[in-house]
Amino acid sequence: MSLHYLKSLSRDNLADFLADNLAHLNEDEALAVLDNPHITPKVCQAIAQNERLAGFYSVRAKLVGHRQTPQAHAIKLVHYLYWPDLVRLSVEVTVPAPVRRAIDTLLLTRVDKLSLGEKIVSARRCSPALIKIFLFDPDPRVFGALLVNQRLREDDLQLLVSSPQAQVEQLRMLAADNKWSTRYSIRKGLVLNPLTPRSVAASQLRFLSRRDLVQIHENPSTSTYLRRCIERMQQAGLVPAQVPRRRSLP
Repeated sequence: MSLHYLKSLSRDNLADFLADNLAHLNEDEALAVLDNPHITPKVCQAIAQNERLAGFYSVRAKLVGHRQTPQAHAIKLVHYLYWPDLVRLSVEVTVPAPVRRAIDTLLLTRVDKLSLGEKIVSARRCSPALIKIFLFDPDPRVFGALLVNQRLREDDLQLLVSSPQAQVEQLRMLAADNKWSTRYSIRKGLVLNPLTPRSVAASQLRFLSRRDLVQIHENPSTSTYLRRCIERMQQAGLVPAQVPRRRSLP
């Protein structure tokens, strides 16, 4: 049977073909049927319920990612997929949201078993659910991979930069990142986090508003070093003027 023929069958002909041949389909033919644009949930269900066909890994993965697969079957099959496919499907917008949520739930239960290499590869493209976990991974190489993830948001990095659990190397990498280091909230967060290397924190001061500099200077938790840096900026006339000064810096 031509695979192209199976992919081009009309809806009615596809249903008739499957009724007569389901028990005899091989792996490639089942995949071709699933690639047919006229496939229905009923056809997907029939394949999912066939133990022989569902025993093929490629068929299981295709069914989980298929929009026409009844969600109950797709969610059940999620548990039989390998990590790389779970990560891939968790960010596929064509996969129904309930199925993606089931994938995320499963991923979160398996993340502790990953090798460093698997974490790095996953961090580059994972879903927001895993991003929140990888943010606090102790190995900076995972954070480096996360920085190129298109789903990483400023809010995620604000969570990290304001946390006492942030790693010094993570804060250093964030300050050097071409995309994120220019965000005002990130600059301010780097200054406020006492874990940030003081040279890195000081380099962000010139980008902050006068109001924030005043508040940072007056904050008891601010280091003496940063206070002196702010004072030297004022003496040199480098304190920004975007926000009218209400109180003079000492």
